[in-house]
Amino acid sequence: MLALLCAAFAALGYFQGPKLTAGQVDGDLAVTRSGQQLRLFANQQLAEVDAADVTITPAVDFTVSTSAAIVAMQFGAPLRYDATYTVEVAGVRNASGGQPSTLRYEFRTGSPPLYYLDRADSAEQPDEIVRTGVRGADRTVVYSATGIQDFALIGDRSAAVTTSVADGTSALSLVSFDDGGVEPLTLPAAGTIENLRAADDGVTVGFQFSASDGSGSGILTTLDLDAGRTFVAVAGLDGSPLAVTDWFFVPGGVSLVAHTTDERVLLVDTASGITTPLGTFTSLESLSTDGTRVGVTNPFGPVALTIADLEETEFAASPVEGVTPFPGEFQLMRDGLVQHVVTVSYESNDFTNMLVYDNGTVSRELYRTVEDRGSIGDFEVSSNDQYVAIEVVPVVETAVSDGSPVDPRATSITTIIVDISTGAVVKTVAGFGLEW
Repeated sequence: MLALLCAAFAALGYFQGPKLTAGQVDGDLAVTRSGQQLRLFANQQLAEVDAADVTITPAVDFTVSTSAAIVAMQFGAPLRYDATYTVEVAGVRNASGGQPSTLRYEFRTGSPPLYYLDRADSAEQPDEIVRTGVRGADRTVVYSATGIQDFALIGDRSAAVTTSVADGTSALSLVSFDDGGVEPLTLPAAGTIENLRAADDGVTVGFQFSASDGSGSGILTTLDLDAGRTFVAVAGLDGSPLAVTDWFFVPGGVSLVAHTTDERVLLVDTASGITTPLGTFTSLESLSTDGTRVGVTNPFGPVALTIADLEETEFAASPVEGVTPFPGEFQLMRDGLVQHVVTVSYESNDFTNMLVYDNGTVSRELYRTVEDRGSIGDFEVSSNDQYVAIEVVPVVETAVSDGSPVDPRATSITTIIVDISTGAVVKTVAGFGLEW
């Protein structure tokens, strides 16, 4: 009897085709990291699914694999914030054949929180690390202290935070956003910290360290929190501590790219200690949002350097409304780049500075300050290429420094979040150092 019942269910599945029972995707991770998976679960073993049979709307690059009763789509790039995606898999058959069916699944991506630093107008007041969203007016202070210089997120529940000491040096602490707990860390010596950053693994932080006694300046230093509380000076090609002018963690791991004081660009695997020279360049500007290329400059201008094969692509700033601008800082994206440029009007003897999106042929304005009275500083493209956060001093003439001994900023500094596809301003916050 049991055998007959099983046969009946098998026949039913064979003639009706597979049915979707559930879907699984991390909507928050899907907008911040590439390589995330959507898994569709069917009610029976499946034949191999071909990518041509899968439609995802809005479109996104993906690969597909089939295992038992599961169809998995791996996304080639992060998805858009707070967006509805529809997935249809046509012609799905039982592993033994039978009638085809269509699996349809709909999901909405998340809108993970953003964090930024809001320094007080005076040294007597506490500075604040604030949590907010891409849109809306939510503002939650997750940590406050006097003299905050910088912070770097470690996962989404804690951060490494640098603060100023009375003698002008830096202190480094680990801070929990859940309970406000603070763990002070003992630095290798008295000194200052610059360019504090965290890797995607959630346990590795790095910074440039300059000892007060002059024993080392701009030494690239890392800390693996899983391995304890021992700071490690990153070694250069000759084994000596690496002095750098700038550096970045490569998205998705613990490798980093650094620009040394003698203008070499190096790729360092902090796990193995292997250092690979990438070339000699005037400056290190950025990493592409997918981590495959390095934005550098040579004496002739901007260069996109592919990490895998060291191919160099020189490029010039594309015209903005028919005018060729002077190029400035830039960040490579998967397709195109965002760049700070200046256009000059020789007739009126004035200039305009703006942030533009450049697709390689023409540039499109993303942001310029009101009446051109302000200045544009650092900017950071979101990992999914959807937004750019722009640090702006609205009016340069009346700007006042916050007096920080490390990375001083104007008390009026503001961060503007702009939708890259439309140029629309979606949010403005009083602060800087926004972390996506």
